[in-house]
Amino acid sequence: MPAVHYGIEFEYLLVDTRGPQAGRLRDIHALDVPRLAELLADKPGLGDPELAEGDLGIRNGYWYLEGDERFDLEGRLVGFVAKGVEIRTPPRPSVAVAIDCLLDIERQLAARLERDGLGLAIAGFDPLRTRYGYQPPLNAFERRLRAGDREYEGMELSMLTYGPDLNLSLPDWSTRRNLDAARKLNYYAPYIVPFSFSSPYCAGQPWHGWSRRTWLRCEQRPAVKLFLGLEEYAEQAERSPLLRPARLAREAGRIEFKAFDAMPSVELLAACCHLLTGICLANNLRGRSETPDVALYRRAALHAFDDTEIRNGARAALYAAAEALDRAGNETAVAGLAPLARLLSSRSTPAHDLLANDRLFHPGGLADTLPRAAAC
Repeated sequence: MPAVHYGIEFEYLLVDTRGPQAGRLRDIHALDVPRLAELLADKPGLGDPELAEGDLGIRNGYWYLEGDERFDLEGRLVGFVAKGVEIRTPPRPSVAVAIDCLLDIERQLAARLERDGLGLAIAGFDPLRTRYGYQPPLNAFERRLRAGDREYEGMELSMLTYGPDLNLSLPDWSTRRNLDAARKLNYYAPYIVPFSFSSPYCAGQPWHGWSRRTWLRCEQRPAVKLFLGLEEYAEQAERSPLLRPARLAREAGRIEFKAFDAMPSVELLAACCHLLTGICLANNLRGRSETPDVALYRRAALHAFDDTEIRNGARAALYAAAEALDRAGNETAVAGLAPLARLLSSRSTPAHDLLANDRLFHPGGLADTLPRAAAC
């Protein structure tokens, strides 16, 4: 098995845990951002050199408020709208260690939020809101900023979506091989995203498919990114729209997969990490792409594994991943794919469970079903 390092970013909604409205989803415009920032300021991971910080210092440590920055006409930060909280782990040498780290951070975060009667929740898309409205409307500086930076593309949508960014680094691989793996993941993404579907609601009512997040996101936000060192990126940026400049030298070669909905269980999160690894390693998967197949994503969003083409594509990716992991000698990873095989066999997704139990979201965090704490 080649060396693989894993980093996980995971976004959570916030809910009330006490009082007459316990269990209520906190609307993005009803969160007290200054109070939350104060509550969460003393956090693990401050100054960790393995993780990049944003230009404004908001994204630092192992957790931070995730949302939209607002600026005045002179470009000064004057406000922040939080959609929830994001956790990120530093790179770790295995899926199990990365998830243990995530769970340890999550437990600390949940304990901190509980001080103010708040808790975590998991869903792929805000089940109540239909749009994110800029309050106040964007000014001239903000419009220019967003027009010139593709990371702002689809911000109105990303303020309503929740999902993991699963990061893989294979330090022994060349840029050519990493780019081939990124193109492969981009091609097979529409087939494998139903394993994570958890956004079957719109405005509090069942939507007409299984992933509203995928339906809307697929043509606005990237599924896969490959980060290169600044010099190499300057030389190769035109080779592929999947390429991005690394913010830290150690980020060079990182593949980031962003298309999954937020998974509601540790078992499923681990399985999807193993699936991505196996797809990268598989030498018998021929598909490659650099642009999204919007029509195919939307078929998946509507029909999931009931669609024959989606089901067959997912089966091919899953079997090829299992074979590649087996050839690499990673029996743990092969066994870890079992939850995906069960979903495929039953043609179900986490969204089916939400609807069957009449729940808008999964209450709590990933650690709530696990009896034993893990160490980061």
